[in-house]
Amino acid sequence: MKKPLSLRRIRREAGSWLFLLPHFCFFVLFVAVPLVFGLVMSLYDWRILDDNVFVGFSNYIRTWNDARFWPTVRHTVVFAVISVPLTIAVALVFAHILNKRRLGRLWLLITFVSPAFFSSVGVLTSWNWIFASFPSGLANYYLRKAGIIATAVSWFGSEVRAWGVIILVTVWWIVGFSVLLFMGALQRVPQEQYESAKIDGAGAWKRFWLITLPWIRNVLFFDVVRQVLLAFGLFDQIYIMTAGGPAGTTRTMVFYLYLVGFERQDFGRAAAISWYIFMVVITFAIVQLVLVTKSVRSTEG
Repeated sequence: MKKPLSLRRIRREAGSWLFLLPHFCFFVLFVAVPLVFGLVMSLYDWRILDDNVFVGFSNYIRTWNDARFWPTVRHTVVFAVISVPLTIAVALVFAHILNKRRLGRLWLLITFVSPAFFSSVGVLTSWNWIFASFPSGLANYYLRKAGIIATAVSWFGSEVRAWGVIILVTVWWIVGFSVLLFMGALQRVPQEQYESAKIDGAGAWKRFWLITLPWIRNVLFFDVVRQVLLAFGLFDQIYIMTAGGPAGTTRTMVFYLYLVGFERQDFGRAAAISWYIFMVVITFAIVQLVLVTKSVRSTEG
């Protein structure tokens, strides 16, 4: 009797693995193989036209001692620390509003979500025109009309203003998908728990902390990790809007990888930089996981 049961179980599990096979093939082809190839490349002085020379960990040491690399790490981390919580907070606020609102909710949802599906070139070129430094730039024109500024502002002329514009554009661009995720999560929260909490005298913040947050914790964690990955992959905004300026103050890790790999043709060191990025992202994701898990467990307790 045990043998037929074992065969039946093997067939059932084999069917499950067959369903996973297409995704596994794509994972191996587009993730595992490039990862291993990048690791091998980082151990060589890899050139397109010259012979590749094995240099061991020399590329990692050169990058570690490169004074231009560490500012890019700081810029990327600061951007992630500011943009990720800001995007999550904005998404939660608007998801809560749209979850309560009935009239016009579809159009508001389309307004929030649609920018996430636009191409980076179209979106960032439009924002470049809005924040153009000359007087006819849209932001300068209307701010002068309103009397808020007296002369045209060079929006990308200082580090603080440039990063402010980049963060604003990034949040506007990507917040829609987070709003969609949180709306779906909020609709699964039982309304009876809110009504019971109101009867017990719980305020809005207490209801959010004790009811909403535990119910949406899985979606929240998923979106935090997604936002961290997006933040550390920041490239398009820098490439199109600032090109790393002014004076390199908006260079990020990925943009520096691009400069080393494609402008200087030093592909071995670019591969080493990519592994540094991978290690920073993993560290940041683990810290986020610990903090979110601890917060959720304290809420449940």
